[in-house]
Amino acid sequence: MPEMTLSELARLLGGQVQGDGSAIIRGVSSLEAAGADEVAFLANQKYERHMTATKAGAVIVSSEYSGPGATLLRCKDPYFAFREAMVAFYGFRKPHFGGVDPRTDIHPSVKLGKGVCIAAFVSIGPGCQIGDNTVLYSGVSIGPNSRLGQDCILYPNVCLYDGTIVGDRVTVHAGSSVGHDGFGYSTHKGADGVVRHEKIPQAGWVELEDDVEIGACCTIDRATMGPTVIGAGTKFSNMVAIGHGTKMGRHCLMVAQSGIAGSVMVGNYCVFAGQAGVVGHIRIGDGVKVAAQAGVTHDIEPGLEVGGAPAIPLSEARRAWIAQSRLPHIRDTLKKTLRELSAIKKKLGIMNDNGDESQGQEGV
Repeated sequence: MPEMTLSELARLLGGQVQGDGSAIIRGVSSLEAAGADEVAFLANQKYERHMTATKAGAVIVSSEYSGPGATLLRCKDPYFAFREAMVAFYGFRKPHFGGVDPRTDIHPSVKLGKGVCIAAFVSIGPGCQIGDNTVLYSGVSIGPNSRLGQDCILYPNVCLYDGTIVGDRVTVHAGSSVGHDGFGYSTHKGADGVVRHEKIPQAGWVELEDDVEIGACCTIDRATMGPTVIGAGTKFSNMVAIGHGTKMGRHCLMVAQSGIAGSVMVGNYCVFAGQAGVVGHIRIGDGVKVAAQAGVTHDIEPGLEVGGAPAIPLSEARRAWIAQSRLPHIRDTLKKTLRELSAIKKKLGIMNDNGDESQGQEGV
């Protein structure tokens, strides 16, 4: 593992040292766990309470930070600086194999770029192109006439159906399926009187643009006609589902178990939190943020934050959640008020419309 002085690390990160720049740094760790030869980072102020107790050799902080800390590395964007430090000390995962394993099934028509690494039991169909320095782990299956760009990584058991187009520097994690048939059926009553769901041929394909990363066990449907598109720089967590014909913009984020139905147009820089769901055939504008477990059922204007099911502006959703949490208290208060009102009416001899004395509303 590399080591460097704090001053050298500061130059690499574009930051300024406050303290001993000659201290040797050998790694990166959290505020709680870091040792004297490691750098930690503070990007969220709620963790500032750990600054007085940390044993880190230095802490990466924002340029404006004014809290405690003996040795600081001040950076404009501390979280990105942490990322750069991680790259400097640990780099990215490297394949444990090289070249093309003889136990692969590669059609003679396949065109392989320079430096391609292919593990055992990979299957590549006819007419495919694999770009330079792309890595295919064991069990990857690539259907006919698919194209992969340079520096891509497909982890074990990834499946790309026929005609899939993948840009440069795309990563797809284990068990994900790209380009399988979309969920398209025509429900029809036949001459025999039986209603059946008749499959519609899915003649489209999937395009993953440059710098996309797809998590483990994700599913991206091929379109009925034309492409399903995942825009450049978009990142998926695990178990994300995308319906056929949907087109996502650039640099979107989808957290685990979120999903988008078919024929949705998603803008750039949108965020979908965990278990968020989107119905089909709607438009979501640039910069929209969808809260966890929200259900989006209509078009969303650019820049809005929404939550709830059906999704509404997040400020309104938060008020609704607070009110809902108070329902038991509101119910108890209402029952008490009705009993008191009934007692007052009885004392005053006030009768109900049916001629009976007023009683408390115990069924509330």
